Amino acid sequence: MTAWATIRRFGAAGALVLSAFVFTSPPASGTPEPKPVRPAKPTPAQLREIAEKAEKNGDWEAAFNAYCHLFVADRSSPELRDKLNVALRYTQQLRRYRDPSFQQFVNGVQLDSGLDLFDEVFQKLPVVYADREKATVQNLWAFAIEELDRALGNVAFRQAFLNAPRIDKVDQFRSTLRQQWAKRSIADHKEARSGLRRLIAAAQEHFTVRVPAAFAIEAACGACSGLDEYTVFLAPSAGSDASQIPDLSAAGLYLGIEKNALVIDGIVPNSWVALNYPQLRRGDRVTRLNNRTMDAAGLSGAINALRNPTDGAHQLDIKGAGDDAKIEVRIPVTIPSVYGTGMIPSKPVGYVRIGNFQTSTPQELDEALAELKSKGARAVVIDLRGNHGGSFLASVETARRLLPAGLIVTTQGQVSDVANQVFSSASGMSAHDIPIVILIDAETASAAEVLAAALKDNNRATLVGVPSFGKGTVQCPVKLVTLDDLDPATGKKVSKTGTVRVTIAKLVAPSGPISGGGISPHFLESDTTLQLEIAADKAQELATGRMSQPIPAPPLIP
Repeated sequence: MTAWATIRRFGAAGALVLSAFVFTSPPASGTPEPKPVRPAKPTPAQLREIAEKAEKNGDWEAAFNAYCHLFVADRSSPELRDKLNVALRYTQQLRRYRDPSFQQFVNGVQLDSGLDLFDEVFQKLPVVYADREKATVQNLWAFAIEELDRALGNVAFRQAFLNAPRIDKVDQFRSTLRQQWAKRSIADHKEARSGLRRLIAAAQEHFTVRVPAAFAIEAACGACSGLDEYTVFLAPSAGSDASQIPDLSAAGLYLGIEKNALVIDGIVPNSWVALNYPQLRRGDRVTRLNNRTMDAAGLSGAINALRNPTDGAHQLDIKGAGDDAKIEVRIPVTIPSVYGTGMIPSKPVGYVRIGNFQTSTPQELDEALAELKSKGARAVVIDLRGNHGGSFLASVETARRLLPAGLIVTTQGQVSDVANQVFSSASGMSAHDIPIVILIDAETASAAEVLAAALKDNNRATLVGVPSFGKGTVQCPVKLVTLDDLDPATGKKVSKTGTVRVTIAKLVAPSGPISGGGISPHFLESDTTLQLEIAADKAQELATGRMSQPIPAPPLIP
């Protein structure tokens, strides 16, 4: 799970969809390339103004969306990621309170059980989170109190779990949270549990808490999300394993709930869906999913429908905004990760897109490169734009197919599988030797950054585009078991506690950490049409010997 995918899937805000990033695969030889339609984009200054105004008005979803666009457009401001993460945490809260399945889960938990769940989170995070110094019990406590403070300031939380409290009483208790409870010294998870019980009792003196367990679960959510934007608590959905929630992200389609209707929340530029169904737009309504009506189905209804594809594919009936015409969409359950293979017109250069990384990616790339070579390709453009990552190990193996020797990436974490593990290549003559140019953009993230950085740092590829996202971390689901019980019919354990998807490792490229600024291209270009043109030209130069690899860090082109 990667940057924007994590944010979208686990209930943050609207997807980051920049129409200027839309790209189609190279046209057939002799076919003129269509000129893209470019809607006017807000300037970074305008985006910041929009975000700050929304933040001031308490419209955190709008603020998050604007900060996302601003992050892509301009990363010169050092506090921008912090602002983005604050808006994300508020937005995650809003989505939780609007989710009927989450409310049902919370309402079904007794206080002691909620405290047990909180305690389990406080036991597990310090020993599995990538940064041991950050995941101390004291820090987790501070994150939990921050989340409770935000929750009490939210009307939806008060309506869902309190009994019409007086605002002055709520404000008084929030002040106590910040000035007293947040500063308490907490030595271990047992003190955290007992401290939270006393906190809830203190809250009851100010107002009636109808669902006391809501405080414990909200505190657990805060302990997770305070660590980073990718660590998140997932409540169980419909009694199922929360780590197995299905989605359509591999195809580049993100769904969301808006006014209890299922809508398209985002389409990844250059993805399988973007290329095969270019008429789809964010905000289009999904009326049927896998032969089930989505009218008022909510999140749980959509998840259940996604668990039942038809004939190996997901069937969606979609209505565009203000359009009576129905669009029938068929998305295969298994999407190829490598597609769009073809020759760039009038050049001995092939093109291939890696949409995401999965177990089959290395073999798919082998087959694509063999096809391109058979058509006369003497260099290749590998498009990683919009690639949010996927399987870390698949990206490492893909790098080995292209890199004869050298360091690929190092992982740093507490879990033994990723504790200072070094991944390198010794493929030698078996590695592909075709010259490579890689396209990256601000949504190239995680596993895709591993490949781009490894090939760049080993002087194996030329990079064109804009700096990548900068998500140099690996996440893993950690199951919680406190509330689980046995199904009397099957005798098997039923997951009723949820899951924490937690960052377990940091990724370090040969040249340094990936997180933060991302991977910088050799040739900087923000115009998506020109990106492909420059990449094709550089690949042709490599193919004809007018430019050679390795490239000693050529200057950026403004």
